[in-house]
Amino acid sequence: MSSLTPKKLHLSVAILEFFTWTFLIVGMVLKYSGVTDAVTPIAGGIHGFGFLCFVVLTILVWVNNSWTAGVGIVGLAVSLIPWAALPFSIWAERSGRLEGGWRFSDPSEQPQSLPEKALAQVVRHPVRSLIIIVVLVAIVFAILLAIGQPYDPDAIADQIQ
Repeated sequence: MSSLTPKKLHLSVAILEFFTWTFLIVGMVLKYSGVTDAVTPIAGGIHGFGFLCFVVLTILVWVNNSWTAGVGIVGLAVSLIPWAALPFSIWAERSGRLEGGWRFSDPSEQPQSLPEKALAQVVRHPVRSLIIIVVLVAIVFAILLAIGQPYDPDAIADQIQ
């Protein structure tokens, strides 16, 4: 993970989330303008995956770079606002909050807290951790898909009739 610095990864995933937001909003415009409903489920799924990736990476960088609770919470909150993850990531990079490499690369450096222990596992065993994270994100993603949209006026109208 040494070449994939917190800065490179955070900016990359923020860009991914930026484009997935765009795809989702285009899908919603097409749906609610009556053009087609076909894009929204695909765009929603892709955006959901990008959103979860941004959240996981933000938590890892929060722990790695010892962000304050305020910065970490804002970092998570921006994922809920269309196109806000990228400006946040650019701000974090410019303010030095993404500087440095990954902590715990050196086996002699011992993590103290539970979040640091999780980060150490990710840094020391990146392939295994990536597989676990992707599986966990996929599980959360599948659960969210099964639950459905938080508010779908069309589905509610169909249930009433």
